[in-house]
Amino acid sequence: MDIGFVGIGMMGKPMAVNLLKAGHNVTVVNRSQAKVRELAEMGASPGTSPADAARGAEVVGLCLVGDAVVESVLCGENGVLAGAEPGTIVLDHSTVHPEFARRMEQECATRGVTYLDAPVSGTGDVAWGGRLTVMVGGDDAAFERTGPALDAVSANARHMGPVGSGNMAKLVNNMVKDINQLGVLETFVLGAKQGLDCGLLFHVLRNGESASRQLERILPKILDRSFEQTSYVSTNIKDQDLMEWMIDQAGLVLPLRNAARDSWLYAAEQGLASADPPEAIKALEPIAGVEVAGELLPRDAGVPSPGGAYQAIDSITAAMYGVGVFEAFALTTKLGMDARAMFEVMRTASGASARLERTGAVILDGARDGSGPTVDDCVASYGPLLEEWQRGGLRMPLHEASASLWRRAAEQGLGSEPASAAYALYE
Repeated sequence: MDIGFVGIGMMGKPMAVNLLKAGHNVTVVNRSQAKVRELAEMGASPGTSPADAARGAEVVGLCLVGDAVVESVLCGENGVLAGAEPGTIVLDHSTVHPEFARRMEQECATRGVTYLDAPVSGTGDVAWGGRLTVMVGGDDAAFERTGPALDAVSANARHMGPVGSGNMAKLVNNMVKDINQLGVLETFVLGAKQGLDCGLLFHVLRNGESASRQLERILPKILDRSFEQTSYVSTNIKDQDLMEWMIDQAGLVLPLRNAARDSWLYAAEQGLASADPPEAIKALEPIAGVEVAGELLPRDAGVPSPGGAYQAIDSITAAMYGVGVFEAFALTTKLGMDARAMFEVMRTASGASARLERTGAVILDGARDGSGPTVDDCVASYGPLLEEWQRGGLRMPLHEASASLWRRAAEQGLGSEPASAAYALYE
């Protein structure tokens, strides 16, 4: 395919490279000309403006930051629409407000151009390996036409509904990602405070109920204290503002998500707005008087299960993940989104976890999950640990919100029911 690509930054660069590797003819445009020259050496055609990228292109990919930049690149004097021919498809991989995406759809339609909002999930090796998850909103036939381009950059590209649906799905996934990530930060600060071996704790969790994409992504960085930049705390705060709009539209109260929002804001207040998100653990460590570090054990290391405190922390982390899944499905359902499609994208996106696999399937199919913990088990797992972090003055807002949900479910008579029955509190 003849493809134009505007924005070859942290996410756009691996996407453009993978399009070239797949044999597409790619014209690249970027503010930094050094990156344009680098891709030109790999076979890309350098463009001088977004209009250049669009001339003769079947598809124009955008990977930009913020609504204002997207609008300028699309609609400006030398923007994409100035060079695009009728029939061109704009594949906007930027994370933008869903209503803004709908406005861009209208702007493009006046020129006979089809706009699809198609934000992505995945960073680092996932992006470079062409294994992104892409959530696409817009015309179904146009989505099918972009298949060769999407196949080059993703392992899972899914049509979510009309324009705006792509970004709504991205925000739901990011809500779960933030909950999982911040909950893990709290978990390991608690473990370090208890004097546990954090490398061994990671080994227990990744092989236990708390296995998740975020655990795998961020813990090696934290244990090694090497916070390579792949995103920004400030970007997560921007996403939280967009989530606020969605939650208001749904008329829901989501305590765990609110705790995640407040935690990112707290990290920014501690001077970490420009830090890589896992580095937000530095906002929690001084309160506890610890530093989380340790040796990374091989995943298949034959280490006997230490049980005790290690198992208790695995249980509360999994319980917290479960509440995040409840909130995601409650929001998806309330907004009239396709819950099964949402489940399928989250399974390969940054919100993936063992708890999502278990709880999500139960919610969708209405089956009874009798093999896992009960609501009372979740309440009990928090008991002594909650007392310990309160005595120590630790900052644990996500785990506190999770513990509160499980207690409320027990008070509603669900104590002996499987943990998934607590979803009824959100219905």
